[in-house]
Amino acid sequence: MLRSILAKRTKRVLLCIKRSVPKAAAFVPLSAVVFLIYEAVNDKGGSIRYTEAIYLMLCCYFICLIAFTVEEVARYKGRIFHLYDEELIGDAFTGLGRSSMMFEDALELFEKNNFRMALELFTDIGNGKFKLSQRETAVLEFYRGRCYHILNVFPNAVICYEKAEENGFYIPELPIFEARCHVGNGNYEKAEYLYKELMTKDYRYRDRIRCEIGNMYLKMNDGLTALKWFGESIEKHENYASAVGGAAIAQAMLGNTEKSAELYRLALLNNIDNADDFKHYYRGIIAMKKAEQKDG
Repeated sequence: MLRSILAKRTKRVLLCIKRSVPKAAAFVPLSAVVFLIYEAVNDKGGSIRYTEAIYLMLCCYFICLIAFTVEEVARYKGRIFHLYDEELIGDAFTGLGRSSMMFEDALELFEKNNFRMALELFTDIGNGKFKLSQRETAVLEFYRGRCYHILNVFPNAVICYEKAEENGFYIPELPIFEARCHVGNGNYEKAEYLYKELMTKDYRYRDRIRCEIGNMYLKMNDGLTALKWFGESIEKHENYASAVGGAAIAQAMLGNTEKSAELYRLALLNNIDNADDFKHYYRGIIAMKKAEQKDG
């Protein structure tokens, strides 16, 4: 057990050294420039001391390499291989090869919300030039799916999520991600089938499903059916703040202004997630209904 832990941590240090090499190398020309300036200022008519110049550049390189390696190791804290999502990624992309380095770069872009650049890197890793394990393929497809999903490219997201599943990847959130993408594609029957299937299982996020179906019907502009699902969720006290917020939107769609306003305030009092987005959505529906009444 101890040998296994030591081996993993040694591998992590080697990964950090490898990531630090380009950074350290970038400072070598700077040290050469500093030396040449020093020589020019203190010129006594002699030739350039090449041995001292090389020694200075080597010292600069190794000092920078050590400093950057320590910085990289410190960033990982208690993690073994991955700076983010260690438990999710597991032993995928833990080698010293280029694919692992690229994956870490892509993962960092993803965590910084630079989804387009992250997607380009994830796709480049999976384009066939690297030999990937089944686990690596599964993880890679999941992250590609997440990028496409966040960028609202729902057909591609579904394909990637399904490939991830085919290769053995699973997290409890994945079925909801897939269903949401089917909603984004306008494939409502498929989405509802997936949601209702989850309700029959011992599923971790089962208490969210009625709200998910309600939100789907809101997208379909079917306030009455949406209200039915949100109402059931409220009765069962499942995902309460979101259910009340959804019910407020549904009542607004149905033109029940007073009831929707009451539910709107209740949702905010219960600290609904993404409150700013909820306010914007609600006010947009209210404005739309007022415009319809005015035109009518």
